[in-house]
Amino acid sequence: MTRSPGAIALALALMLPVSAVAAAGSARSTPTALPVPDFTPAPAESPESSGSTEPSPVAVPAAAVEPTPASPNASTIPEPAGSPQAVVAPGSSPSPLPPTAPSAAPLPGFSGVPGARVGRTFDGYFAVAYALQHAPTLLAQRATITSDDATYTRDRAVEFPTLGGTLQNQIQKSSNVSGSFAQFGIAPVNNFSQNTAQLQSTYNLFNGGQQLVAQQARRTTQAAQYELRRLEEQTAIAVSNAFYNLAALQEVVVLDSNDVRYQQALLDAALASERVGRVAGVDVLRAQVALGRSSAVLVQARVDERNASEALAVQIGAPIGSTFALPKVLPEPPKPKTSSAELGTIAKLNRPEILEAKANFDASKLGDAAVDNDLRPTVQLGGSFGSQVSPTSLVQEQQQIDAQNAAALASYLAERQLFPNVPFPPPVPIPPVNRQRPGFWQFNVTSTFAAPLYDYGQRAALHHAARAAIDAALASLYNAYDAVVADVDAARRNLDSADTRLGIAKQSARLGRETARIAQLQYKNGLVSFTDATQTQQTALSAENDLIAARVTYVTALIRLRVALAPADTAAAADLRNL
Repeated sequence: MTRSPGAIALALALMLPVSAVAAAGSARSTPTALPVPDFTPAPAESPESSGSTEPSPVAVPAAAVEPTPASPNASTIPEPAGSPQAVVAPGSSPSPLPPTAPSAAPLPGFSGVPGARVGRTFDGYFAVAYALQHAPTLLAQRATITSDDATYTRDRAVEFPTLGGTLQNQIQKSSNVSGSFAQFGIAPVNNFSQNTAQLQSTYNLFNGGQQLVAQQARRTTQAAQYELRRLEEQTAIAVSNAFYNLAALQEVVVLDSNDVRYQQALLDAALASERVGRVAGVDVLRAQVALGRSSAVLVQARVDERNASEALAVQIGAPIGSTFALPKVLPEPPKPKTSSAELGTIAKLNRPEILEAKANFDASKLGDAAVDNDLRPTVQLGGSFGSQVSPTSLVQEQQQIDAQNAAALASYLAERQLFPNVPFPPPVPIPPVNRQRPGFWQFNVTSTFAAPLYDYGQRAALHHAARAAIDAALASLYNAYDAVVADVDAARRNLDSADTRLGIAKQSARLGRETARIAQLQYKNGLVSFTDATQTQQTALSAENDLIAARVTYVTALIRLRVALAPADTAAAADLRNL
């Protein structure tokens, strides 16, 4: 199988492995020449670069804090202490999975007792790949495809000759039965048996209706297959969003942990200042309230993270005890520089929505032709050969022959006694019944042509309905082309917007960290009030949360653009391990 140029261009455009799109094959018509997209990775920016050599006590990204794995079987959520440590998702691994082991291994099937499966560990790519094989929605669609394929196979089989064999034994005994031919003086035999062995075949040489039905079933199967691809793309996007949202919740837990430490530091400073009479006791109360609120926020953040982890496991069809190897820092792969027009061309050649609309349009055209099935002639061929014998008839014939031979012999002996001097020739006996029966064969051709003279407008009404369905299917096909282009353009614009907002969020977070650090130092030296220090920290914390949200938005927007181009391997669109 040769790799199409469009599939290779798609792999280069999105930095996918070429093996992931090699399955595109020559069945897809792809553009002959598409420029190779230009990717220019942005320079890496350290999240701790704040212009000061003194370590900042305020909230920092997850990369700056070494997470402590929590037990996946913990039944209670730990209460934050005065100086809590950063945590990751419950049951999560602090380091990412190796790039080869999970994705290269074949996905397991279902085994064991439902609800008692052993949990597994997933990275972003493997979570999507697992969902594509185990998500209940996709399994239901695959069952629909199997059913449609069985229907198509059954309808197509009618077009081919049938071949069957028959072995039959018939025994009939009666007594004093007149039968249906008694009026003709024919009485049925009271003992009859017959054995038949034959092979027969029937071939509908031409039947326009059946051919159209088979082709419609074929188009229906194709449409179901393209619908499965569309559902797979939606699943890849949904699982990727859930995975990186879970990673964002992990970073939120880290930020909230650092906020608790910040508030604890302010409380310690307030206590020290109160002892020397620099501040009033109300500042200590405010610091205690702020610490309590931050601790409560941290507790809820851990609950949200645990809930999101279990919800993601259920979403991909994995055991509830599964864990996820979340990245310490959300990836920021470079965005493609290929024009939207070229990306739209690739998408129009590969998107399942367009292929599904084409299959439905072809099926609607066959529906219009099927209205005139009764006007087409049918030609049927049939034939059989075999052997047939009736043992009871042979016995009756042999009994008649024996009786005739006995009568001839008795007549000969009687004549010899009456006329002893006359040389009568002895009788020639009739030979026994030949029980060897020659085989039989038969062949028939049946041609039928029927034309209704008047149908009271039924045919015209059916044609009107079928042509209306064709118009609707054609409109859906045109709309599918436009929707695909609009989807790619929207995905590209969303990615550009996410990239711009990510840059702004980085700058805001860096400034927020620096201002919070300075405010903390100023409060310790009595230069600002406790309220100013707390408000500065809240502003910095909001900026850090905005940065996490911007990173999630950027990486999910990139995956959304990849999926919008419909690669041959849907899971490869979510593979960011080597970027």
